[in-house]
Amino acid sequence: MLHVLTGTIKGRKLKVPKGQKIRPMTSRVKKSVFDTLGDISGVRVLDIFAGSGGIGIESLSRGCGHVTAIEKDPLVFKIINENYKYCGFIDKARLICSDYKDALSMLRRKSEVFELIFIDPPYKLYDSLEVEDFIHDASELLDADGVIVIEHDYKIEHTPKGFKRATKSFGGTHVSYFRKGE
Repeated sequence: MLHVLTGTIKGRKLKVPKGQKIRPMTSRVKKSVFDTLGDISGVRVLDIFAGSGGIGIESLSRGCGHVTAIEKDPLVFKIINENYKYCGFIDKARLICSDYKDALSMLRRKSEVFELIFIDPPYKLYDSLEVEDFIHDASELLDADGVIVIEHDYKIEHTPKGFKRATKSFGGTHVSYFRKGE
């Protein structure tokens, strides 16, 4: 069961699609991510590969200012809408049903900028793409003082040029934090 860990709607249970459509971030990993990030009050969040919306909703529960969530699967997207409405956060969110590359292009055209970007792609995408590809795709949308948080299923050695990286491992799951700077 997916639930909100803390904040204004602590304990709220969220719907998840049946079957293997999504892989929500585990509570242990989610707690570590938000403990590492610290206070996110007022920040603008971009949640790429939003799944059922758990990361964005957790961010809003912890006081972030706004979430833009991207999910391409229409059936999963319906559940995101239900979860945001159920939690009372629909007015603090922009939900986009689209392929992530198309959605990122649209956000770039609108000159959107985010202080915090979550990227949690389906692991099967790592068969053809690398962490660096996702960082590159999202980097233009990152505020100068922002951070990109990405979950991946393999160890990375290389850090994209122009970024500093820290990585935490949780068994076969790894979470890396990318900040601009050398």
